[in-house]
Amino acid sequence: MHIEELNGLKLLRFDGFKSVPEVACAVSTRAGGVSAGPYAGLNLGPGTGDKIENVEENLALFCAALGTEPARAARMRQRHTANVAVVEAGGGTPPDNTDALVTAVPGIPLLALSADCALTAFYDRRRKVLAVAHSGWRGALLGVYAAVLNVMKLRWGTEPSDVFAGVSPMISAAHYPVRGDFLEKLKAFYPGVADRRFLTSKDGLHFFSLRELLRVQLEELGVRDHEFMHLCTYSEKELFYSWRRDGEKTGRFGLLAALK
Repeated sequence: MHIEELNGLKLLRFDGFKSVPEVACAVSTRAGGVSAGPYAGLNLGPGTGDKIENVEENLALFCAALGTEPARAARMRQRHTANVAVVEAGGGTPPDNTDALVTAVPGIPLLALSADCALTAFYDRRRKVLAVAHSGWRGALLGVYAAVLNVMKLRWGTEPSDVFAGVSPMISAAHYPVRGDFLEKLKAFYPGVADRRFLTSKDGLHFFSLRELLRVQLEELGVRDHEFMHLCTYSEKELFYSWRRDGEKTGRFGLLAALK
């Protein structure tokens, strides 16, 4: 990961895309932007309570920094699912109940939003296919990563060995305590969870590592070329919005990716 400052924005870049000139990709932070109050900074989340004109201006700033057109941006109404939409034209009404977007069309910025969850960019280097995905624990257990790769394989013949995956900052295990009902759900999907590193215990409490679960899933799916941004959205208050830290009245940061 490296940090780049453009037009007053502080953007996080994946090192894995340094040698991939045909892809523009970055993760936004709060730095820059026109939003105020609890949304102060580059809030990209409509429906958060922020003024919609602020959100649209922030998106325009983000797109401009990456050399993409905000009018062509493909967005989605995320619902913690494993549903994937194939994008062939930019703009338009965001698909509902969708947590991943895939395209092979240049010039369409794909946008995923978060306030603690993981955002991931997938790129098939051989077939020039790009995807973005939003994943919290629900999306991870439902298999949104597998769903993305299945769509890429079915539509374009993608093989996991040809894919690079870049994963954004997310909430760290240190700030993610979980209860018994969550543990039961996790064990239902991963019966051998005691042998994995998804959970740690301290002072009688269990803490969940979404990052480790997603890393294991990528490995099991055959995506060996991956990069995780090891920053915590909860602890980095100056950089990120965080639902668990600030509650419902907070903004959203984003991952934007486009084929040039």
